[in-house]
Amino acid sequence: MPTPAATHFATQLNGIDMAAFVLAVLGLLFLMVWWRDRSTRLAWLALSFLMMASFFVTDRWHQAHSPYVDRSAWTLFIETSLVFMVLGVVDSLHIPNPWHKRAFWILSLPYLAWIALILSGVPLLRQWHNMVIMFTHFGMATLAFYAARREPGAGHGVIAAALLSLPLMALVLMLAQVDPVALRYFAPMPMILLGMTLLVVTLERRRRKLADEVLRRKQAESDLRSLNASLERQVHERTADLQNIVAGLESFNRTVSHDLRGPLGGMAELAQLAHEALNRHDDSLARAALPVIAQQARDSASLVQALLSLAQVGEAPFNAAPTDLQRVVQDTIQQLSLNHPDWPVGAIQVHTLPTAQADAALLRPVFSNLIGNALKFTRHQHAPTIDISAQHDGEQIVVQIKDNGMGFDQHAAHKLFEPFVRLHDRSVEGHGVGLSIVRRAVERHGGRVWAEARPDEGASFYFTLPLRHTGIMAA
Repeated sequence: MPTPAATHFATQLNGIDMAAFVLAVLGLLFLMVWWRDRSTRLAWLALSFLMMASFFVTDRWHQAHSPYVDRSAWTLFIETSLVFMVLGVVDSLHIPNPWHKRAFWILSLPYLAWIALILSGVPLLRQWHNMVIMFTHFGMATLAFYAARREPGAGHGVIAAALLSLPLMALVLMLAQVDPVALRYFAPMPMILLGMTLLVVTLERRRRKLADEVLRRKQAESDLRSLNASLERQVHERTADLQNIVAGLESFNRTVSHDLRGPLGGMAELAQLAHEALNRHDDSLARAALPVIAQQARDSASLVQALLSLAQVGEAPFNAAPTDLQRVVQDTIQQLSLNHPDWPVGAIQVHTLPTAQADAALLRPVFSNLIGNALKFTRHQHAPTIDISAQHDGEQIVVQIKDNGMGFDQHAAHKLFEPFVRLHDRSVEGHGVGLSIVRRAVERHGGRVWAEARPDEGASFYFTLPLRHTGIMAA
């Protein structure tokens, strides 16, 4: 059984007291969310709902008994809370500047004017005040519907529906010719509905923001993992390049000591012998030595030129442009036929070649070395054939140069493109630098090069070029 004190307390409570309690809870909830997020609009809403709760919980002190608005501090108090409500709602609609400030002043102006009239002592009917509330809430609802079109899915439409609840109630009371004072006691329910809507929308926006932040961080983490993997690949590639460079330098030292120092020493020896023979008035040795010296000088100059070409391929500026491969190949074949008239240039068959995004200056040594090698290794064949073709493979072009020459062991193919590596004996001229030039030039285009062959069954060299600029071409 309830105690007499509890019964007395329950009889003293009414709907306004319960509404004031709910408004106070909403105000405290807005205050708690503001404390976490430090959002200005939440502070305005918390202040507005706490002021409305204070107004209704003290209703017994300032009950309305006249059709005119009371000129009391409580009246100014509730009007000020409505101004704060406008400010909080406008902030919640994410109206961009300068329209944000304009919307606030336009919607707050009726309340501010009403406060000024109350302070001036002009008699004001409560029905007029109800019309001010209707105008302001309709204005905020219209602004909310506009925000919903501008920013779908942000909850503005729900806020607009909640804002319309109070003016629609006021309109129904007016049409039913209910005493305007009644709106004072019906108003808390729409205000509670609006407060709950604003709170739910605020929390939902916070949830979405956190979800977006989690998604963004996951994406950043994924990007970071991809970047790390890319960096690891680059480190691996750079390490492999450095190993190739070290191997190339070691091979270079061996080549210089053998292919360059040997001929230079031989030339010096022959020149000394020829000089001594000439001092004895014997020119026969000089006549025999001079052609040998000239040939060794040409070989040494050829080696130095090959080394310079290898360095220039890595250092030359890269200028990619649409390049007609057919024309580059034809120019290369013509140049080779002029430099080596005894090579079987007529055995070359060139199929239709496409246009690629490439640097023509870097492509010429590629074709010159690959076609030159094919000619060099097929010139002793009974029926030499060299076939040059290309095909599309996705976003790249694969160029093939195939011959029926001497070929080589496929297991040694991976060594071919290292500097100074030779798979054949000294009967085949060359310094082992040409294919290194080919690899560097192709890799600067973002492509790759490889070879397939069998001994005495010919060889096929392949390299790729992009159809268009990919943004990954090495400097």
